[in-house]
Amino acid sequence: MEHPQASIKMCRSSPAVGDPTGVGSSGAGGVRVGAVKLRYLRPSLAASSQPQPIRSAWTGQTRTALGGPSERRRLERDLHDGVQSELVALIIELAVAQDDPDTPPAVAEMLAGLEARAQAALDSVRDVARGVYPTALADFGVGEALRAQASRAAIDVTLLGTPPRGSEDVEEALYFACSEAIQNVAKHAGAGARLTVGLHHHRGSLTVQVADDGRGFDPKRAPEGAGLRNIRDRIEDLCGTVTLKSNPGRGTILTLWLPWPPAADRQR
Repeated sequence: MEHPQASIKMCRSSPAVGDPTGVGSSGAGGVRVGAVKLRYLRPSLAASSQPQPIRSAWTGQTRTALGGPSERRRLERDLHDGVQSELVALIIELAVAQDDPDTPPAVAEMLAGLEARAQAALDSVRDVARGVYPTALADFGVGEALRAQASRAAIDVTLLGTPPRGSEDVEEALYFACSEAIQNVAKHAGAGARLTVGLHHHRGSLTVQVADDGRGFDPKRAPEGAGLRNIRDRIEDLCGTVTLKSNPGRGTILTLWLPWPPAADRQR
């Protein structure tokens, strides 16, 4: 499917990219420090099977301000090596203090509350680190990353097609746009809705059709929500287009089109 001629506009180019770097810490199922089994340390972010939350706040302007993929990778490493490490150390110390036989029960209860709050802060930092750039996307490409996302969705999702590796910017934009679309369908299409995501690569461009058989709506009467605005921002920021068709009771079709520079452009 070829895209019709579009008017010329200025679009952000894809900057050079640094080497991928994993994010995360070990600890699935509990980690023993001395005689203390930690109860709150959770699995590694680097595992591709872990959820990759949708960070709708990461608009094109935000990504541009961060200076491109290599700068986001640096921020991701800093979050992991700095803040996350400090929080993990704090959780360990709080757990050790709770299990100390000399700790009064009232103090142990207070420490447990502080440990839970520290764990919540650690989870928040990890969510931000995931949103900077998903590890599964960097390692396996947008096709496999979306398959993992689809397998975790709250609705029935079928993914068709596997595009070749593209430049980092287009892979990132498409992954988060499709993730946002899957979330929108799960929230609004109704119980039992099914979703098909079809990816078609042709002559340097990628067309993605996100179609559900849910309750649908009248686009002329319903205001555009934040989710669709974020999708438009990501796709149009890279000279792509977004079209939406929906009718009450007849489902919704969201079509995304993007230029798809090859993976070799990552090194330019």
